[in-house]
Amino acid sequence: MTIDLHAHYVPLKLAEALRFRRATPLISRNDDGTEIYHMPVGPLQFTTAYTDIAERISFLDSVGIDVQVLSLPGLFGIDYLPAEQSVELVQLFNDDLSIQCQIYPGRLLGLAALPLDNIQESVSELKRAVESLGLIGAILPNNSFLTADHAHRLAPIFDYGQLKGLHFFIHPGWRPDECPVTSAPTDEPIGMVISRGALKLQNAVAQAMTTLLYSDFLNSYPGITLHMANLGGTFPMVVERMDHTVVTRFPDEQKLSLGANRVHVDCSSLGPRAIEIAAAVYGVDKIVVGTDTPIFSAEWTLEAVKSASLSDSEKNSILSGNAAALLARWL
Repeated sequence: MTIDLHAHYVPLKLAEALRFRRATPLISRNDDGTEIYHMPVGPLQFTTAYTDIAERISFLDSVGIDVQVLSLPGLFGIDYLPAEQSVELVQLFNDDLSIQCQIYPGRLLGLAALPLDNIQESVSELKRAVESLGLIGAILPNNSFLTADHAHRLAPIFDYGQLKGLHFFIHPGWRPDECPVTSAPTDEPIGMVISRGALKLQNAVAQAMTTLLYSDFLNSYPGITLHMANLGGTFPMVVERMDHTVVTRFPDEQKLSLGANRVHVDCSSLGPRAIEIAAAVYGVDKIVVGTDTPIFSAEWTLEAVKSASLSDSEKNSILSGNAAALLARWL
């Protein structure tokens, strides 16, 4: 059994609404009929892999994924829009996702998108998504956790999550006060631009990971479950240096890595060596599968887990056991 906690979906009705927009985010059509999704940070080819759930189920069968948790793509820029624009769009997403989860029970679970520009609207939509639509939690942007102060602004969302025992997925993305997001012009080769963007994104994920592990924010929410995308970004690579810095400069303080035991992480878009490092830092029991389909390759992720220098039992924990325990109430 394999459970994928990091995968994305764009309902047909939402895609149609985006085709009528004249400002990012929007979907445009080329002369040859292909479509492009215009994210705040650049274009992405848009295909039926995003919109066709029957096609998705067939694909899951072909690669051996038994359960997939679907969410709105966190960098697509929809939930960061002003509330007067985002409420309607996220409701289109949540309504349709609920229908798909009912059509494919046991195969699909859904995380709500929220109109992040307005915290009260976000709580209202989360309540509707959970109590009326049967979704299991919500996707939230990692930049809302860059500091503890930022995280505490989401307290009303987490208060409701605690009440209902919800699951939250922390995914790369911006806070509404950071938008619109623009990329500075550069003469660098496109490969270097993409590499720098990936490093910047993974550093932001690591900053959010540090907040969740070492601040007291999660102490008030023992009833929620939570996972972070992309193995917690660059965190596993630098935590030893963090510890050495503490020992060198503040020898009476506890080493930071001792706190790394509350948050689960998914292995989206990363390879076997990264998974091995994360397993050593967090423990194998904190790692779950994330494929980031259809943006990235599910086959790539599954092969990375299978190729990692871990025991068969440890690989099975990553593929299904850890996620099954994390999402037990909904499976």
